[in-house]
Amino acid sequence: MWAIIGTVCTGAIISFFEIPPLVKKKCWKEIVIFIFLLLVGMTLSILIIKDITIPTPIDWITKIYSPLAHFMDRILS
Repeated sequence: MWAIIGTVCTGAIISFFEIPPLVKKKCWKEIVIFIFLLLVGMTLSILIIKDITIPTPIDWITKIYSPLAHFMDRILS
């Protein structure tokens, strides 16, 4: 529980120092991207802290291309 609170506090501190200069420069797209990436990173960190398995991109690629590989095996053998 403390690790999750620490992760959220760290994200808040990073936001506290990074967002005000972007607001002064009126960099709205950068603010949106920054917040999105920060939230994705914090979400992944919290999932890792909670010992939830996160599928890797290679798992998705394998699921997509395995039917094609089986099809090619049948054709070529």
